Amino acid sequence: MSREASMTRAGAMTRKLGLLTALLATLWIAGDARAAVTLVEGEKGKLDMEMRFMFWAVDSGPELLPGTNTTPPPAQEENIEDFFVRRARLLFHGQISSSLDIYFQVGQDNINSKVLKDDAGFRIKDAFINYKHNEALQLVVGQFKVPFLRQNLQSGFNQLLVDRSLVTQLRPAVEGSRDDGGMIWGNHGGLQYRVAVFDGADQEDTATKSSLRESARVSWNWFTPEPTYGLTGTTFGQKRILQVGLQGDAQDGRLDARDDPGFTTETRAYRNWAADIFYDQPFHDGSSALTFEGAWLERTDNYDTDGLDTRYIDGWYAQAGYLIPGHLGPGRVQVDGRYERIHSDRGSVDTDLHARTFGFTWFTKGHDRKIQVDHIDSKESPTDLDDNIYRASFVVVF
Repeated sequence: MSREASMTRAGAMTRKLGLLTALLATLWIAGDARAAVTLVEGEKGKLDMEMRFMFWAVDSGPELLPGTNTTPPPAQEENIEDFFVRRARLLFHGQISSSLDIYFQVGQDNINSKVLKDDAGFRIKDAFINYKHNEALQLVVGQFKVPFLRQNLQSGFNQLLVDRSLVTQLRPAVEGSRDDGGMIWGNHGGLQYRVAVFDGADQEDTATKSSLRESARVSWNWFTPEPTYGLTGTTFGQKRILQVGLQGDAQDGRLDARDDPGFTTETRAYRNWAADIFYDQPFHDGSSALTFEGAWLERTDNYDTDGLDTRYIDGWYAQAGYLIPGHLGPGRVQVDGRYERIHSDRGSVDTDLHARTFGFTWFTKGHDRKIQVDHIDSKESPTDLDDNIYRASFVVVF
């Protein structure tokens, strides 16, 4: 795509989003956001409820990158212009006692989307209990997030940019960030560990073999510990955090709906290893801040069928955000950027994907009410795919 055409698309997208942004901005400027609503509180415990909404406006070229959409639209002759509900969630948190908590989250993603998979109907995202013997020994049972990559352990509403890196999608299944099983985890000072065993069927794909999936993550925090189950993409200058994590994910007899055509029904021994780093540094008592995050991943698919070449995938990303001093109206502005690369090798077939993303966030109440805009320039070889994607995200949490 020529520079002139890209600039024309950007200008058209900006004009289309202008009025929509102004209208949606009044939703969270007009009143205060509340993190949760208490439904029940008494001797038997406490029950909180929270509603989350994320809307996307997207202008994408016709060449959607493979792997980003398992059910892409028909071949397009013109750019795809799309406005849809990216995430709609209802969360419940129940505290039965000082040692027992219940989490339940339902929702629907990508409602009426052309550029992402349109989920059908409400789906249970999280449904688990957490038993806390003490801070160092806790047990989770139910459906919850696989402890693999910090960015996947961040809520989709708490990302530094509009959405996660493509590297985080290098996992089996369409909805591969959650599974059913049990996990032992805990904290000791700056150390956090998570060791989990799952049934390996995920939320969408059914394994043809009853093989278990094992996942583990260990991380160390300097400066500020993060003892919570969920993590964040930035604290907007509120905390100084440095975390380094190592993790692994493995399963035999695994299918992968994201694999190349002809290989999705092939079982394989799946192995995935990764290291990641997160750094949040406030300046001048939080008037400005720098956030950095990066990860490296190496995945192997050794197919059970004789004669099929093993697939090797390695990927990495680095992203950063800078919180600008001062205010813009009722909110503050953070500028963000990310570079990512994914290399896949299967016998004599090599593919390379490069993507650059630049954007900004305007937030009036942290991650609960914000507008994010970014531009992705992505290229893949040797298929010579080239696309420019403009995205705007509007988040409201009640």
